[in-house]
Order: sequence, then C-alpha cells, then structure tokens
Amino acid sequence: MLWRRATCFFIVIIVVMFNVTAGIRHVEATDSSLPEIQGKAAILIDEGSGRVLYQKNANRRMSPASLTKIMTALLVIEDDDIDQRVHISKRAAETGESSIWLEAGETLSRRELLYALMLSSANDAAVALAESVSGTQEKFVQKMNTRARQLGLKNTHFCNPHGLEAPGHYTTAYDLAFLTRQAMTDPLFQKVVATRAMEIPWAGHPWNRQLFNKNRLLYRYRGAIGVKTGYTKRAGNCLVGAAQRGPLKLIVVVLNSSQVYEDAEKLLDYAFVRYQGYAIKLDEKHLKVNVKGGRSRDVRLNPERDVVVAVTPSEKKLLTYRVSVPGSVRAPVKRGAALGSIRILLKGKEIGSVNLLARSEVGRRPPLWIRLVAGIRLLFHRIFG
Repeated sequence: MLWRRATCFFIVIIVVMFNVTAGIRHVEATDSSLPEIQGKAAILIDEGSGRVLYQKNANRRMSPASLTKIMTALLVIEDDDIDQRVHISKRAAETGESSIWLEAGETLSRRELLYALMLSSANDAAVALAESVSGTQEKFVQKMNTRARQLGLKNTHFCNPHGLEAPGHYTTAYDLAFLTRQAMTDPLFQKVVATRAMEIPWAGHPWNRQLFNKNRLLYRYRGAIGVKTGYTKRAGNCLVGAAQRGPLKLIVVVLNSSQVYEDAEKLLDYAFVRYQGYAIKLDEKHLKVNVKGGRSRDVRLNPERDVVVAVTPSEKKLLTYRVSVPGSVRAPVKRGAALGSIRILLKGKEIGSVNLLARSEVGRRPPLWIRLVAGIRLLFHRIFG
C-alpha cells in the first residue's frame, strides 16, 4: 500500500514538472521567436535610433542591384542644386535595361531625373545625374565610395550609379539600412520615395513620360513610406522598405528573396506588434560645444532627427542617454556639421545613436591686429565724429 502511494506521488510529481517545463519552453519560444523569411540576407532597424531589431546574414556582401540608386539619389540631393538643368549625353541615353528612353541632346532638371531614378528605376537617369554632379560617371562613382566611407559603410563598394552587375560592386543589408537611414533625414528624399506616380516632360512627343513607383510595398502595406526595389539575375529580388505607425519608423532590407514583399511585411509586422516609439526628452543646456577662434564662443546643437527609439513597454524605464561632444572645436564651423551624438543606452548598453548638428555657422575671429585697427577706427569715429 505504501509502495503504491509512493508510486502515485512520484507520477504526479513527474506530470507536474513536465507541464511546468513545457509551459516555460512555450513562453521562451514566444518571447524569442522571430519571423522565418526566404531572403538570403535581411535586417530591420528603428529609423529613429538605429537600433537593430532583427538581422539575418546582415554583413554578408551581396549584389544590391538598383538599391545602388539610394546612394545616387542621396548625393544628387546633397549637391544642393536640384533644379539645375541636365543636358542628356549619348552615354546616358544608351544606358540599357530599365530606362525612361532618354534621348541624347534633350534637357531635363535634376529633380525630374531624380523621380525617374527612384520611381521607374531608370538607369539612363542614373548616368545623366552622375554626369551632372561630377562631370563623368567615373568621378561620381569615386564620390559614392567616399561618401560610403564617411557614413561608416565598411562592406560597400560601388562601380556604377545604377546597380547593373559589375565585378566588385557590392554592399550588405546592414550598410543599406544605415545608408537609407541617412537619406531619410532629407525631406526631398522622403517625398520622392513615397510618391506613387507622376509625369515628367518628353520633348518631341505628344505626351509626357509617365512614372510609376515600382515599390509595391507602398500599395500593399499600411503605413509604408518608401523606399526602393532592385532586381538582377544575380542579386535576385531585393527591397529596402520603410514604414511608419505613430512615432515609430522602421527600415527593412531584404536581399535575394523569392518572396521579398512577404518577407518585408513579416518583419515589419513583428516589430510593430512588439515595439513602440518612445520619444526621449533632451536637456538642451548640454547641447552645445565651445568654439576656439570663432566669432562666437560656442555653437548650439540640434539632433539630426527626432530622438525616438523602438522599445518594448518593459524597456522604457531602463532607457538612458548620454550626450557625447568634444571639449571644443576650432572655427570655422559650418551649419549642419556633425559635432557630436546622443548615445541611447538600454541597461547601460548602447543600442543606438543620433548625430548632433551645428545649429548655426560660426566664422573665424579676425586676427588681433585687424581687431585693433577696427577698434582704433571706431574710437576715432566716436571722438571726431
């Protein structure tokens, strides 16, 4: 009898332990489960802070196809003469595959070509823009690679402005995400990549060129705001997407996928369910830096973008931030120059950052002898009128 009771008790204990363990495993699987995607490489980041929320082979060097045009667009916008007229060269007009049938000798504005570049993925527009900015395509490619290094894109190298296959032309999901994050700070870039359709002139024809955005994410996903598609036989289907719900903005990159939109949507859904955008309130008295040899003793700083970070509800109270600026900088200081950063910390570990930019320009202070002469002249003017 005693033996039977002991056996029953032992069985009950085993059953209880099994159920508890099974429950624990279920919770852990739910908390750590990530979407399964078909893409060979992918990444999902919070646009506000740069926090990485998901990654798969994110640093694998791969062919970017027309995602290359994100860098081309950024450089065109940064050149700051968006309405300059562009004379279409024979080389640009003869650039094949995806195009808007540019004709040698016709003239369009950079703005019009920019829309053709990002909506219709026009390779001929890419070459025309490159020649407009740098004189030649080759010099523009050098500019692309210089900018990539400035942005810290360590696994990126460009050989052309459009993305047609070329030896040594590669990037990664990680680099594309952070390139796009930089581009999305510009209002014109945001406007262009969110545009679904427009028309631009077509000289010598009774109709205008009709441009339709190839990015189907804009039509099928709630909150989609961009960015760019790409395809070559080697690269497969590629996508950089962006979406916003409330204050939370996300950037997703999927490379070489047979289900590129489904993959992107799975990742975006995962993040929008799990995270919320939390705006960090900054103490502005720390947002300045001393200027040596300048007409002003210091320069105020502004965050490059709203300081919003993707967090789960339980993470909010664990967030802190740290202002990182140099002790001083030397004049001259250009307006918009990056002079520091807001480092966002979760449990003391950095999960993202936002650049701090100079709010105004600070010129060099004139040499002492010039200031003495100016002082003497002012004194004489006051005395002798």
